[in-house]
Amino acid sequence: MKVVAVCTDSPAKIAEARSKHGLAGTFLADPRLTVTDLFGLRNQNTAVRPPGLPGLPIPTTLMLDANGVVRWKDQSADYMQRSDPDYVRAALAENF
Repeated sequence: MKVVAVCTDSPAKIAEARSKHGLAGTFLADPRLTVTDLFGLRNQNTAVRPPGLPGLPIPTTLMLDANGVVRWKDQSADYMQRSDPDYVRAALAENF
């Protein structure tokens, strides 16, 4: 299993968070929302525009198979809410 996170943080902030929280996996910096827009995941709520960023992505967890086919997706309407880890683990067990 490969974990990839796309976030609006700079590479320096990502490195700091990885160190502080002991995070594993691949993290991609997407401050211009380029990757976010490729997946159609930009939050269209105009109130969600932090200073210095063009917006925020919709919090989304995707599970793709080896062929790149999306097998599971979870999204949150609240940009501060992420997928519950137990919910994701259950989806992993069910789909892979």
